[in-house]
Amino acid sequence: MSLSKEVKEDSQGPYEKEIILVSAPGAVGKTTLARELAFRTGGIYIDLAKADPVGGNTITGGLAKSNTYNAWVAGTTTALIDGLDEARIRVTQEAYVSFLSDVAELSRGRKTPTVLFGRSGAIQDAWIFLSELNARSCILEIDYYDLETSIDFASALLNQSSLHLKTEKDAVRKIITRLREQTESDGDRFSGYAPVLKAVAKRVSNEGNAASIVADLEKGGKPITLRAVADGIMERERGKLKSLAISDHKILDTLYNQGEQLDWLVSRRFGLEEPQVPSMSPDDEQIYRNALETWVNDHPFIKSGSGESTSAVFDALISVRALRGKFSSEKAVQKELGMGSSANPFLSEFYLEEIGEGEYISPEHIGLVYASFRARLSLGDTASLVVSFPDDEDDEEALLGDVEISLNRSDSTVRTIHFTTDQLSPLQFGACVEDIEVTAPFMTVEFFQDPETIFIAPVSIQCGKIVVKSKTILVEPPMVNKNSIGESNCVNYDNGIIFLESESFDGNVSSIPIVRIGSSLIVSWPGVRVHPWISFSAEPTRINDPKIDEAMRRFRKYIIAFRSHSKGRLARYRAKLDHKRMSKGCGRRVLDLLLDEGIVTFDEKMYYLDANLLGSKAGTSYKECMECNFSSKVIEFISRA
Repeated sequence: MSLSKEVKEDSQGPYEKEIILVSAPGAVGKTTLARELAFRTGGIYIDLAKADPVGGNTITGGLAKSNTYNAWVAGTTTALIDGLDEARIRVTQEAYVSFLSDVAELSRGRKTPTVLFGRSGAIQDAWIFLSELNARSCILEIDYYDLETSIDFASALLNQSSLHLKTEKDAVRKIITRLREQTESDGDRFSGYAPVLKAVAKRVSNEGNAASIVADLEKGGKPITLRAVADGIMERERGKLKSLAISDHKILDTLYNQGEQLDWLVSRRFGLEEPQVPSMSPDDEQIYRNALETWVNDHPFIKSGSGESTSAVFDALISVRALRGKFSSEKAVQKELGMGSSANPFLSEFYLEEIGEGEYISPEHIGLVYASFRARLSLGDTASLVVSFPDDEDDEEALLGDVEISLNRSDSTVRTIHFTTDQLSPLQFGACVEDIEVTAPFMTVEFFQDPETIFIAPVSIQCGKIVVKSKTILVEPPMVNKNSIGESNCVNYDNGIIFLESESFDGNVSSIPIVRIGSSLIVSWPGVRVHPWISFSAEPTRINDPKIDEAMRRFRKYIIAFRSHSKGRLARYRAKLDHKRMSKGCGRRVLDLLLDEGIVTFDEKMYYLDANLLGSKAGTSYKECMECNFSSKVIEFISRA
C-alpha cells in the first residue's frame, strides 16, 4: 500500500501537522503499518480495539501508567493509535469527543505528530471533531496497490528459495492480471487489495506445480476469482485424503470436499456441533475422524488450535457458509452485525457469488451485506441502500420487495446491485447505519443492541415496526467530500435528515437523542409525543379531500425517492419511478406534472430532480415532504394533477 495521498490539503505538508489521520478500507494492513512504524521509531503503539473503552483520560492516563509520560513531554516519543473505528462504536458520543479532545491537547505544539489509524468513515468523522478543536491535522489515505506493485507484493510472499520461483512469479503475474481484467469496474479495489494478493500467493505456493497454473491460464482456463483462489487451497487440502488407509476407496470421492471443509470450519468458528461424516465402516470412520482432528486444526483458513480465521478473506468465506446454514445462520448474523464499522469487506463478494445478483436475499442478511460493501469504500466513495415494498395491502405482491445497493465511486462510476426480498422476517442492521432508505409497511426493522445507535444521514425508514435496543441515539450529518459534489443543486437536499416512521416502536431509548449540527431527526409513530421524542415528532398536514390526499402521498413518494447520484445530481432509475407501485392511482399524473414543469427531467436510464425548481415552482422541499408538512402552495400545485 502507498501512504502518499494527502486528502486534506493546505499550505503545510502533512508532516508539519500535530495529528496525522491514516485512512484505509478494512483489512489492508493498517495495524501492520502502525506496528512497523512503532518498531522502527520507538513510538508507542496503542490498539484501541483491545484497550478499555476510550474517554477523556485515555491517552494521558495510558502514558502515565506505562511510564512514558515524561518521554512524551520531552518530545522523544510519540503515539501510533490504531483501531479508531472500533473505539468509536464502543463508547458514547460524549466519551469519544473527550478522547479526541485529550489527543488534541496532548498533541498541541509538538514537532512529532500523533498518528491515528482507522477506516475512512471514522477518520473523516475524527477530522471534523479535531478541526472544531482547532487541532492542526490532516488525512493521509492508504491507496490500493496498482498492477506492478500488486505483483511485487504477492511475489515477495512466495518462498524465495524455491527451485521454481521464476515459474511461481509468472503464475502470480498472470493470476493478478486476470483478476484485474475481471474486476476492471472496481479499479484497484479488489485486485490491489492486500488480503486478495496474500490469497493469490498462498494459492500458487500450495499448488506444488505452478507451471500447470500458467499453462491453464494461457489456454484460457477457468476464470481466476477470489473464490477460485480459495477453492484451489481447499482442493490442495483435500489431497491429504491420499494418505489415509481407508479400506473403501469408493468413498474417498465423497470425503472432505469444499462444502464439508467449510462446514467443519463453521463449527470451529462459531462453536457449533461438529458436522456428521458420511456413512462408512466403523474402522474407516475412526481413521477419518482422527485425520479430521488434525486437518481442521491446521487448516489454512483458521489459526492452528483456534477458531479464529487467518485472514479477512477466509473469514468471509466461512461466514457466508454459516449464513446459508440452518443452524449457524443466526450466530453468523449476530457476529457480522456486531462488527459494526469493522465489517468484513469480502463477505459481500462471496455472498453475491453464492446467491447471484437479482436473486432472493433474506431480510436478516441485507444490513450486513450492505455494511460489507461499505467497508471497501475509499475516501470520496459513497454507497446507499434502498429497500422498497408496495404500500397497498391489496397489492398481490405486497410481501415481495426490491433491494438496491448503489456504489458511487469518486471517479463518478456507479455500480448498482439488485436483489429481491420479503417482509416475513425482520430487516436487521448493526448499531451504525448510513445512507439507507426503507419503505416496507409490514416489516420490522431492528438495530443491533449496543450502548448507542448511530444514524448517519441520509436515513429514511417507513415500516411496520422499529426496534431500537440501545439507550442512546446519535444523529450525524453525512461525511461529504466537498471536492466530489460538483456543480449540483443537490447539496443539503437530503443530506442531514434522519426520518423514522412506523406503526409501532419498541425500544429502550431513555435519553434525548443527540443531534449534531448539520443533521436533523424526524420521528412519527402512534404515541410519539412523549419523552424523549417530543421535540422530534412530525406534525403531518391534514388534507380532507381524499383525492388530493392520495395525490400528495404519491407526490411525497416520488420526491423522497430521489437520491444523490454521480456528480452530485439527484437521480433515480426510470424503471423504479415508472413501476406500477409508484405510478398507480393518480401517481402517473403527478409524475407527468413534475415533468411538464421541468422539476423532473430524464435521459435514457434516469429521472433527475431539480431541488431549486421544486422549491420555486412547487413550494416545498425534501424535508417538508419527509415531514408531510405541506403548504397551501404545494397542495394547490399538486391539485392540478
